[in-house]
Amino acid sequence: MLEFFIAKKHILEKKKQSLIGILGITIGITVLMVSIGIANGLDKNMINSILSMGSHVSVANIEREDNYKQLVEKIEKLDGVKGVIPKVSTQGIIKYTGIYGTHVSGVKVDGIDFKKAEKGLNLSEKIVYGKMDSEKKNIILIGKELYNQLGAQIGDKITLVSAENQELPLVIGGVFESGYYDYDVNMVIIPLATAQYLMYLDKNDVTSLEVTLNNPYRAEEIADKIFEKYGFLSRTWGDQNRNLLSALALEKTVMIVVFSLIVIIAGFVVWVIMNMLVREKIKDIGIMRAMGFSKKTIMRIFLLEGMTLGGIGICVGTLLSLGTLWYVENYSISGITNIYYLTKIPVELSMKEIITIICVNIGIIFLSSVFPAYRAGKMETMEALRHE
Repeated sequence: MLEFFIAKKHILEKKKQSLIGILGITIGITVLMVSIGIANGLDKNMINSILSMGSHVSVANIEREDNYKQLVEKIEKLDGVKGVIPKVSTQGIIKYTGIYGTHVSGVKVDGIDFKKAEKGLNLSEKIVYGKMDSEKKNIILIGKELYNQLGAQIGDKITLVSAENQELPLVIGGVFESGYYDYDVNMVIIPLATAQYLMYLDKNDVTSLEVTLNNPYRAEEIADKIFEKYGFLSRTWGDQNRNLLSALALEKTVMIVVFSLIVIIAGFVVWVIMNMLVREKIKDIGIMRAMGFSKKTIMRIFLLEGMTLGGIGICVGTLLSLGTLWYVENYSISGITNIYYLTKIPVELSMKEIITIICVNIGIIFLSSVFPAYRAGKMETMEALRHE
């Protein structure tokens, strides 16, 4: 193809300019793709951490239900429901005397059915020390961060004080690690019967039913079904974390807009390079027009030059981005992972996002190339030669 041969010759003649154009596009696409991949991974990790010890749908205000167990059985039969966990939730204070002295702190107290929690939350998998014994009523499970602050040991005695100022001596039976700092430092778990006793509740009374799903993104659908079939209002994990999710969405949008400016600047660099090339090749354009080259052929030559520079930059940038994300995902960076309570940096980049980024870059490069190419193509023979 004659147009491609001439375009290739022009690119190789201007190696420095061509390299600058390719480098600009490579940097732009790499920064955008890597930043989106890490942002997606951090967002997903945060959501998974929040949901690790929480439900996807919370059914509250069930006092009018004489026997919550019947409602549990009904909800468990709904398609997509993984488990239903009866819960009594309250605030309390823990008192512990150990090697660091006496420790007193406020905590969120969750009383749950351990057997149901194993099915719904896979709770035993989150136990890092000790074990979850569903038969014992005097045990307490505490978060790993709180455990380290206390300097405690499995089997140590700890006192739980309820909001009603009732003190209850318990034994540390296990330590859980959710991956979410707030849970691991501020939440304790006790058996459901113990929580009912602590709050002077009947054995058939619970404050809520926590529903876990096989697919968390079906939460709205399941919540609607619970209301339609059983008449109970419920809140999804999206409702409970609406402010956080909105903040994450805004943060991601701003980040994409800011880093997209790098891609636009790279496109502007290509536009400048192509304009300079057209100016330098005015004599050659006049000669080619005199030899019988059509306007469309001239335009295709310069358009091919810009798209070739862009194509090389996009290919190199995409490969560099995927390589960087692979390295970041598989090799932890200790300084960052320690600060953000992570063992390694999570990465999440879908094929749809990759294709979208590539297509947007191709569009920008096309726009950056087509106008200088059109200017070269519309140049008449005499006008081109007059400049020489």
